Formats: sequence, C-alpha cells, structure tokens
Amino acid sequence: MISDKQKLEDAWLGIDVDQKLLFNPMDFIMEGADKDQLLERIAWLMMRPEYFSFACKYILNIELLPFQSLLLYELWNRKFPMLIGSRGMGKSFMLSVYPLLRALFMPGRKIIVVGAAFRQSKVLFEYMDTIWKNAPVLRDLCGSNSGPRRDVDRCVMHINQSTITCLPLGDGSKIRGQRANDIIADEFASIPRDIFENVVAGFAAVAASPAEKVKIKARVKRAKELGVGVGKSTDNPQDKSNQIILSGTAYYDFNHFADYWKRYRAIVNSGGKESALQDVFGGDVPADFDWREYSVIRMPVENLPDGFMDSGQVSRAKATIHSGIFNMEYGACFTTDSQGFFKRSLIESCCTSPTKTISFPSGDVCFETMLKGDPKKKYVFGVDPASEVDNFSIVVMEINEDHRRIVHCWTTNRKQHKDKVKSKIADEDDFYSYCARKIRDLMKVFPCAEISLDAQGGGIAVMEALHDKDKIKEGEVAIWPVIEEKEKDTDDNTGLHILRLCQFAKANWLAEANHGLRKDFEDRIVLFPFFDSVSIGLSIEDDKLTGRKYDTLEDCVMEIEELKDELSMIVMTQTTAGRERWDTPEVKVAAGKKNRLRKDRYSSLIMANMSARTLSIEQDIVEYGAIGGFAKQDGSIKYNNDKLYYGPSWFADKVQDIY
Repeated sequence: MISDKQKLEDAWLGIDVDQKLLFNPMDFIMEGADKDQLLERIAWLMMRPEYFSFACKYILNIELLPFQSLLLYELWNRKFPMLIGSRGMGKSFMLSVYPLLRALFMPGRKIIVVGAAFRQSKVLFEYMDTIWKNAPVLRDLCGSNSGPRRDVDRCVMHINQSTITCLPLGDGSKIRGQRANDIIADEFASIPRDIFENVVAGFAAVAASPAEKVKIKARVKRAKELGVGVGKSTDNPQDKSNQIILSGTAYYDFNHFADYWKRYRAIVNSGGKESALQDVFGGDVPADFDWREYSVIRMPVENLPDGFMDSGQVSRAKATIHSGIFNMEYGACFTTDSQGFFKRSLIESCCTSPTKTISFPSGDVCFETMLKGDPKKKYVFGVDPASEVDNFSIVVMEINEDHRRIVHCWTTNRKQHKDKVKSKIADEDDFYSYCARKIRDLMKVFPCAEISLDAQGGGIAVMEALHDKDKIKEGEVAIWPVIEEKEKDTDDNTGLHILRLCQFAKANWLAEANHGLRKDFEDRIVLFPFFDSVSIGLSIEDDKLTGRKYDTLEDCVMEIEELKDELSMIVMTQTTAGRERWDTPEVKVAAGKKNRLRKDRYSSLIMANMSARTLSIEQDIVEYGAIGGFAKQDGSIKYNNDKLYYGPSWFADKVQDIY
C-alpha cells in the first residue's frame, strides 16, 4: 500500500502507483557491476532519450517535468519535428536544453540556432549560458576549452568537439554556405520563407557522416539484390542523421508556418499510406521517404500541468486579448486572416525585405527601422497623448516622392516614466513635459515637417509644454500650431508653426484617416520596415559602449511589431446614428466589466499619415506670380504660355481651357 505521504509527494507525476512496482533502471545498472562497468552503464543510460530527465538532473543540474521529458524524447527521435507551443510554456528553455544534450552525446556535432532577429537566437544562448554556469558536472566533463563565446554577429557554445552556434539571420547573405548537422529555427513564422528554404535549410544538405552514409546506402542496395536483410535499427540514440527543428508560436493561416504545419500534419496522418502521401506531394512520393521522421508537437496552455503557468496571468490574457490572438498565442492554433478593418495579410504585404523589395518609379525600396533620420528627408510625427491608463505614443513617418515609410515608433506610460525618474534616467517630473522632451529629442534626429497631435486628453498639456519657455533649452525654439486660413492668436508668435491639432473624435476626420490609410496600404504607398538582425546585434554592442539602456533599435523594432498587432485588431462598426466607428474589440475585465484593447500606436499612425497626405498635396503646388489672370485681359499682364489662370496645378490644369 502507498502511504498518504508518498501519494502527496508523487501527485505532480500524475500517477498513483507504488514506485516499488515501477521499473527502476538504476537497479539494473547497479546489479553485479564493478566500478568501470558501473560508469559505462550510467553513461549508456544517460544517453538514452527515454532517460534524459536523469541526464538533465545529474549533468545539467536541472529537473524536468514529465511533459518536458517526453518533449525531448520526441525531438530526439525525429528528423523533422515541429514544436508549436503556448506563450510561457518554456519552449525557449527546452530548445536550449536539447542542443546541449545533442552536443554532449554526439561528439563533433555542429548545431545552428537561427531566428528572424538576433534577439530570438540569443535568448536560447543566454539560457544555455545560465545552464553552463550552474552545471559543475557538465563543465568537468567538457574541460577548460569548452563554454560560451560571444561575438558581435554570433554566439557559440563549445561542448567538447561539438559546437552550438546562434546566428543572426539578416537577409541570409552573411550566413550562406554554413554547414550543420542540426538546425533549430525558432519563431519560424518570423523567418522569411525564401531565406529559410534557400539558405537555412541548405545548412543540413550534406549528410552528417557522408562516407558512412554512402556505405550504408550501397550496403542496403546490394542486400536487396541478394535478398538478404541488413538489420536496420530504428531506435538508435546515436543516429547520425541531420535534423531540422521548426519551432514557434502559431500565427495566421496565410503565413508559411501554417503551410508547413498543414504539410507535416498530413504526412503524420497518412500513416505511411501511399495514396495519402501522393496527395501530399501532388504525385509520386520521393524515394526512401519515411513519414515516421516527421512529428508535430502542440502544447496549448490547457495541456500544461496545473501550476506551471500563473493562472491569473492566463485569465487576464484571455480577458484582455482578442480571441483570435489568444488562440494563437496560448492555444497553439493557427488562425485565419484577421477580420479587422486592416487585414493582417494586407499589413504584411506592405513590409519590405531584401528578397521582397517594393518597386516605385524612383527605385526599389527596402529600409530598416531608424533611430536617426536622413537630414535630406522630411518627417512627420503622429502623437497620441496618453490618458491616465493609456500609452503615450509617437510614430515617425518619412515622406518620399512616391511613398511613405514608417521608420520609428516609441511609447511610454506613467509607470515607466516614474521608474525612469526614480532611476534618474528622466529629469522631468511632470509626465507631459517628459513626453514633450522626447518629441524635441526626436526632432533633433528626424527633420520634422509637421507634428500631428490629438487635441483631446493630454494633447493640450503636451502643446503647452512644447512652447513653455521654461522647458526650452538653449538652441531650441517654441513650437506652435500651424498657420491656417482661420486666424489664431498664436499665428504671430515666434517659433516653429508645425503643430497640427487633430480633432480625433470628429467622425468625418476619422473616416477619412482610416479609409485613406487602408487605401494607401492597398496601393502599397505606406510601408513597414525590414529589420536586419546583424544591425540589431551591432546596435546592442553600441548600446553597451555608450551605456544606453533604453530606447534602443531593438525596442523600436518591437514597437513597430506591436503597431502591426494593433492595426490588425481594429474593427469598423456603426453607431446608432449610422456613423462609422473604428475601435478595438470589447473584452471582459475584472468584476464582469468590459473594456477595449489599447490602440495608441494605431492612433499615432493614422494622424502621421493624414499629415503626410496633406504635405504631399502641398508639395504639388507650383509657384506663381499672379492670381486670377483672366480678370484683366487688356494685355497688361502677359505670360509666355498665354494661360489665363495661374495657381495650384490640381486646379489650373482643369480650368485653363474653359475660357
């Protein structure tokens, strides 16, 4: 009988069996073994994937849960496994443990970890570094020549004769020609399909042991001719085959990750049936294709053991995140295209990359997120001032002859401001003065043609801070509202008149702004940046040298990704009066109340784009010497082209032949 105390101790295992009745491999190992045999048997046991929990505990100094042990087992025994995990399930941690075991138990192994951003592959490396520091047995086994090595454009973990290399992806050009036995492609949805297929997948094109593979193939072929068996083992922990692991959080159905998932699932579900595989390949099945080499591992949040994740955090996410995004992030489910006003597929079609340049008469366009603008270009700022609970947001847009570029995004909130004041990073105690200072700082690196500011909420406070003489530093000038046809008291004030106050709540303005932005996306006039992970890596190193700990290039990249998410959640509804309304979906919060998701970055973008559209029209205005020439036809005013009217081209071109 199992004691109640023992039942309580074993409850986390999910079993109710006396451990004495379970097979204990250590009993087998210890039986009749001398010292040398004991070491050999222990080593043999640790190298078996079904006992990796034992190896992790005693070599890596970490304790695994049962589902983690099963995950490692499945990864080890498949050539092409796919891991789709819930946010917070410890996917990155497991993908750090796995290559360490692979490198240790397969001497001479070359393992490469890639992610769309260097940040992603470095996360795995930092986990490996932490394990290395906390695992004295591992360090003793490997010796002084092993351990982590960091460089600007890569991080390498040496494990005896094996290497684990974490690489920045970039446009693929700097990593082309690499060779590896095992590839881990993390956050696969963010890795461009063409770069993965043309560059990354080629890393593992050469057999792990080419000479041995040639011998085996020849042996198998000759055995068939002779009608004899070769005794192939399918459960060899030392199988030298190359491996490609695809991993990440689920994404939209139009993304290539979903395509791979559907293909892998069809292969697994085929069970090796020839007709089913022919449907997968659209014809003949490749020779020597083995469906058992493929695996799909889904780990939604509901399949994780109780207590593994903070239930309060999960509940909050479910209440405050749109259901489609929650199903992707936590349910490990691929979701069809976003159903909002700005479809995700439309947004992604406006993202540039070295392999997917967007062409204009002025040339092909591919650009990166910027911390500093081009002094020869014009920029507009869209600013959404924060309320008590929302983010203060700035989006910077570059105006070009035939397109506009989203180059910078920055947000903050009152809590972050307080933390920066406490850490003496920020000097301004007043929140809106701090935000106004950020606008001025950005103006020093992005030549600003106009600032579009929401007049509601904290907009007035920001405007006042921009021309408050006590807040203006040496070399700066006051910033005032733009001068328009309707005169204002501020028109004669000295300074820059570049501040355009938007009536964000006005239905007509909002309709024009949203429909205009979507049309610009459809025409691919407004574009999102490509970000090169090598430049991010260089920026990180520069940040270390300069001591910059916030507002980094990587921060800005992530802000623009958040901007895309906000855009894809915007839905258009109608008010009871029949007016169009744009907002994020309602979600349930505490005590049964409802609230809406934040959309601060989206608001900043539509304001910036409206300013950019206005400035683009103004740029088309031609200089002229007289107005209303047709009012005086006595010949005293004469122009070479004999036009009767001189004025804006959009008007003059249409009326010149009327009279």
